[in-house]
Amino acid sequence: MFKLNLKIAWRNLWKNKVYAAINIGGLALGLTAFVLMLLYINHEESFDSWSPDLKNVYQIREKHDFFTPDNKEHWQDAVDSRMAALVKENIPQAIAVTRVDQEWDWNAGYSVKVRHADPVMIQKVKDADSSFFSVFDHQFIQGNTETALKSPKSIVLKESIALKLFGTTKVLGKTLKLVIWRNDPGQQLTVTGVVKEPQTPQTVGFNAIMRTGEKDKDPDNITAKHYCQVYAKMYGDLDSVSLNKTLQQVYVKAKKASFAKQKINYNDYYKDGKTPGLRALQLAEVHANPAIHLSWKDKLKPVVGISIFLLLVSVINFVNLATAQSVNRAKEVGVKKVLGSNKHQLLTQFLLESALQSVIALFLCVVLVEVVLPAFNQHFNVTLSFWHNPRLLLMIFQLVMLFVVVTLLAGFYPSWVLSNYNPVSVLKGNYANGLKGTAIRNVLVVFQFVISVTFIIAIGVMYQQTKYVSNKDLGFDKGNLINIRTNYEEKFAERLRKIPGVKYIATTTQVMGNAFNIPEEITYKDNNIALNTVTVSMDALQALGVKVMQGRIFAKEYKQDTVNAVVINESAAKLIDKYPVGKLYDVKSDKEKYTFQIVGVIKDYHNEGFDKAVLPTIYKVTHLGGTSMTNNVLVRFNSENSAQIIRKIEAEWKVAYPNYPMSYVTMNDSLNKVLEENNRFMNMIVLFSTISVSLSLLGLFALSTFVAKRRTKEVAVRKVLGAANYEIINLLNRSFLILVIIANVISWPIAYILIKKWLDAFAYRIDMPVLPFIVATVVSITIAILTVSIQARKAATMDPVTALKYE
Repeated sequence: MFKLNLKIAWRNLWKNKVYAAINIGGLALGLTAFVLMLLYINHEESFDSWSPDLKNVYQIREKHDFFTPDNKEHWQDAVDSRMAALVKENIPQAIAVTRVDQEWDWNAGYSVKVRHADPVMIQKVKDADSSFFSVFDHQFIQGNTETALKSPKSIVLKESIALKLFGTTKVLGKTLKLVIWRNDPGQQLTVTGVVKEPQTPQTVGFNAIMRTGEKDKDPDNITAKHYCQVYAKMYGDLDSVSLNKTLQQVYVKAKKASFAKQKINYNDYYKDGKTPGLRALQLAEVHANPAIHLSWKDKLKPVVGISIFLLLVSVINFVNLATAQSVNRAKEVGVKKVLGSNKHQLLTQFLLESALQSVIALFLCVVLVEVVLPAFNQHFNVTLSFWHNPRLLLMIFQLVMLFVVVTLLAGFYPSWVLSNYNPVSVLKGNYANGLKGTAIRNVLVVFQFVISVTFIIAIGVMYQQTKYVSNKDLGFDKGNLINIRTNYEEKFAERLRKIPGVKYIATTTQVMGNAFNIPEEITYKDNNIALNTVTVSMDALQALGVKVMQGRIFAKEYKQDTVNAVVINESAAKLIDKYPVGKLYDVKSDKEKYTFQIVGVIKDYHNEGFDKAVLPTIYKVTHLGGTSMTNNVLVRFNSENSAQIIRKIEAEWKVAYPNYPMSYVTMNDSLNKVLEENNRFMNMIVLFSTISVSLSLLGLFALSTFVAKRRTKEVAVRKVLGAANYEIINLLNRSFLILVIIANVISWPIAYILIKKWLDAFAYRIDMPVLPFIVATVVSITIAILTVSIQARKAATMDPVTALKYE
């Protein structure tokens, strides 16, 4: 029986090739988008699953306001290095604890030189202590866990890096020179191990792990304190709540003891809502819960929602196309029922036909996934593969489940409709019993168009928001400006200033793509005001090309500028005074009070994404800001021939720092990187919207075909009675026009709520525009009328004799 049903299903598909192609193609498109999302989700979920021991590894997080974009407290993975000893000494279950370099976004990597070869920049070279491989159980190709980082000045390479540097993995005992910074003389490190690349991604990713000895300093020595990442390997299964409770108690006790040694009042330090905190997070949860930044789950939520809706549109399209053909199958069902087939057998037959189409669609989906994966990987900056996938078995299981769900969703209703035909009625030519589901089909078409119209509106609003932020006044001139990723050195800066075409050489702790904010509390007219402090060199504001709103900016002619003069931005001026130039304010330290004078106000300039408001900021020259930590050299050109100038800068760099290649980024590129994620999301919306609208049109095409066939005799009678073709076309169009208008009415509030939520994520955004809503309505009605008119015209031009000759 199965073989017979399979033959019938195949013959039916072959007989209705156009409908089958539309059906299968639409379903394949929806499945492709969904499978791509499955691949991405599986990739993200697979982090830190490469070793069973990792389930007992925890990341230690500390609550503080250093290194934060908003100067507020957050749970961060950059913790006081002394916390490693704190955990090891106070948590009995801690088998091993390791300290690892914090990976900063601005770090361009380390220069590595092997013998007489040119130096190469290697990213993700991390400094750790000797316990690293006791916590992270990597598989060694050369060397072993016990001896790999036993001695200082040792380094363990990933397999790919060993091949890149030496051309072989047999590198034990070989040496390389590693230059951490441009003016660093470098240090000779001995290769003590080579490890395999884990099969799945890792949170603590690295290309090389070195032990310089910096992490071995006395943790109780306050001068040895630095910020790094701390990981602990625990014995057995632990209760996370109990562990974190113990950690918090130990941490508070240690803080009070440390403050007492430094003669700092604990209660004065932790005020205004600040609280001390230390906790442990299982490594399996770290990737999904990044410090400060938005997690991949939150970023992916809208994309997953879009993929699900797209798959639903495909299924609805499948249902509508299948039911549109039900009239053609009515006599077949009638004959089979007369010959003894029961409802269960017919339901099985039609479900098998749906399953056959789903199998073909799934096959096409896999082919399409392989075709579009390179573009998808580039778009999302990942390296996904369908067949070379460590979770291939899980993926196949998910596809089987998806196949079952799609077959049941897409096939059950059409099968139920077909199997319910009354044999007596259909063999007499009366298909009324098969037409009772018209209301459901109308609802499905409305649902399709609700999704499509929402997508079209989203495209319009996103385009306007993207255009707004792309053209927004940044508060500085991004053209002819580059950022060399290195610390500022006056001697080298003077050499660069002699290059023709170079206008300014400067540095600052706050520039797009490289921000280091320091909170500070000032006292102005007995009011305490919390502000952000930025350190700049004398020419930094000129190099950025900021706009002066009041007073002046720093200049070498004014000796006061290196003593107690400051410049503030507009946001700070709103908190201090309407006309702040010339006004004084105080800053209190532990022992003294310092007075500063405001000499100018500049326009707010953006140094981070448009989802964050510009902080009220004070600008001070050199060390006055509390830090001179920068990792940029800003170079402003006064010529459009920037490529030639950059080549000259690189030549000067190579002479000054032969062991450290130069790395730079243009401010235009920094801005594009800030906008990259939103542009990527918008491109995806455009793609999915195009597919969704296309599928909705196919669904409308199917329903219009169905209605045209259903009303064949009515159309024939009207033509005999003198109705013109355009009147019949208008008649058939009217009912579908109502459906599309209803879909628009429903989609408007849905689109408004969803898009408003998206816009609210931006600190700088447009007001909700009306035009995209109007355009979406006009477009949806126009394409609906054109689609239905094609079928309506066929019905209107058909010879009425053909439809009425048996009456």
